[in-house]
Amino acid sequence: MKAIVIYNPEAGQYPLEDELQQAIALLNERNWEIVGVERTLGQGDATTYARAAAARKCDAVFVAGGDGTIAQTVDGLVGAETALAVLPGGSGNVFARQLGLPVPGGLHPHPMLESARLLTDGRIHQVDVGRVTPLGGQGHVHHFLCWCGVGFDAQLNLIVESDRERRQRLGLGAFFVAAYSTLRDYLGMPAVVRVDGHRVSRRLIMLEASNIQLYGIFFKIAPSAAMDDGWLNVYCFQGRGPARTILHALRLLFSRHLQDPEVDVFRARRIEVKTGKPLPIHVDGEPIGYTPIAIETVPNALRLLVPPCAPASLFVQDAEWLQPETPWQWVVRVARDAQSAFKEISGLP
Repeated sequence: MKAIVIYNPEAGQYPLEDELQQAIALLNERNWEIVGVERTLGQGDATTYARAAAARKCDAVFVAGGDGTIAQTVDGLVGAETALAVLPGGSGNVFARQLGLPVPGGLHPHPMLESARLLTDGRIHQVDVGRVTPLGGQGHVHHFLCWCGVGFDAQLNLIVESDRERRQRLGLGAFFVAAYSTLRDYLGMPAVVRVDGHRVSRRLIMLEASNIQLYGIFFKIAPSAAMDDGWLNVYCFQGRGPARTILHALRLLFSRHLQDPEVDVFRARRIEVKTGKPLPIHVDGEPIGYTPIAIETVPNALRLLVPPCAPASLFVQDAEWLQPETPWQWVVRVARDAQSAFKEISGLP
């Protein structure tokens, strides 16, 4: 099977180029023919490379980068026969975590190489994506694999992306710095949200339309979300001011947001968001503009190479073959990874 690799050298905090070459060698040994490695130099490059790969009838595009690089690649693969595959190399790597893949910065000493090995045992699965369209006809259409966010978290991403040097230096710490500066002045905004035509008026701190179960690294925002059910899981966090925003974050951290009367929960195919003043928007952590927007699901729009370690609950169709880790297997793997990492760092045999 023929594939290309899209590599973002600016993603993440860890040098992974040598390991990427090892991963490519492993893929070539295991029935994949890697016919090119494309480096991204700026915004939109991943989309361009993905479209070119689809035009060349490649079977897959392996993305060596973070969630933002994946999102741009999705824009180029929607509706194509070419599948998406993920080699985690970013800061958050939320989608890779959702698939159960090892990620940089964890205990596994060679996450990209191990992810490549897992993907060679994977299967291609048809999944939904989300589509974001500006209301009024001005601006670009964007797609997302994980989520579209409006409000507070989009403002955080906007601040982080405006200072890439700090993000490269601090990694996830850049988001905590941005959260502190945003919290001081963030009051929420009056908004009208239409959920499949049903009108809801709220003072909105944040709206999240999710296609997966995880949100960020620490949060499981949508425990019942599936990537192939034709629906988005929508959460409207209401209120105003720093105290309410912090309370929402704490309840989300401990999975108590579903019982919060200040959080509206919907399953929807189309959402329209209009706000008193324009609020920032992100897709999969990438800032893309401001409200008003329409968010909708596009069923079966993307072919995804799913590793056998992915959770079966993430799919409603053809998930019987998946074999996610049991708690005991996780403990054993973490112990082995820690031992391997210690040996590698210390130089001991």
